Amino acid sequence: MQRIITLLFVVFSFSAQAQWYWAEQFEQPNDSYRDRFVFDSTHAGNKWQIGRPQKSIFDSAYSVPNALVTDSVHTYPGHDTSVVTLMHFPYVYSPMFSLTFYYKLDMHPGALVKIEISGDRGQNWIDPMTEDTTYMFYWGGPKPRLDTQVHNWTKFELNMEDWGNAFAGGPLSFPHYRIADTVLFRFTYATGAIATTHDGWVMDNFEIENPITEGYVSQVRNDDLLQVYPNPSKGALQLNSGRNDDAKIEVSDLAGRLLYRTMTKQAATSLELPVPDGIYILKYISDKNYAVKRVVVQH
Repeated sequence: MQRIITLLFVVFSFSAQAQWYWAEQFEQPNDSYRDRFVFDSTHAGNKWQIGRPQKSIFDSAYSVPNALVTDSVHTYPGHDTSVVTLMHFPYVYSPMFSLTFYYKLDMHPGALVKIEISGDRGQNWIDPMTEDTTYMFYWGGPKPRLDTQVHNWTKFELNMEDWGNAFAGGPLSFPHYRIADTVLFRFTYATGAIATTHDGWVMDNFEIENPITEGYVSQVRNDDLLQVYPNPSKGALQLNSGRNDDAKIEVSDLAGRLLYRTMTKQAATSLELPVPDGIYILKYISDKNYAVKRVVVQH
């Protein structure tokens, strides 16, 4: 009970500080967002700390000098559990867009390494590693691994826009929705009865992007923004927007069912649509503009 009360107090204290983007690299003691990382004091042996990694595998941060690490100097012992919770404060009805960070793992065999997400102040928790399909989470690259050694800096990039923008009774149905003005990310490293020692878990360069804040940003349809060819095609498409901006690409059938989705940062993008013959609607969304194209697939 003490843990819940303490965490909720911190959550409500910061609930008015919503914004569309923030980053934390742990380089300065007075970094603006460092206080969003709450170390769980209910675990007496909690090893999470912010500091300069000086261990065998974890010998430096992703961006020097500091990182979030399960002890910056000593190896991680057996019989221990460490938990840190990250808080983000988007507006209630603006989409949670993405969480990005870099990490390494030098893990005990059988250790619990877990990331969980809550959009209702900790009442329900989502495991993105096992429930990404259930909640329509998308990975910014190959799906990361949290069940094996990761000794090179690896990017964890999770897109949560569909879940973050959904609501009960809406077109997307999820077991749990984001109903609070705070989203919690909980990181747990636990060794249980294991007695051996390893470096544990290190993370750095956190970024959270939330594209809409106070007042919705109206998007303007501009179909000339995008060229799509060949059309008709056998499913292989070339897209050219002429701009190296972050963009989302969605392909739906004529009934509005989403069949394909990806992200791009390139002016020219190649797509291979895994769809049968038919007519489809391609939507390209970039910043304040979007384009809609009708594409025909004929194998």
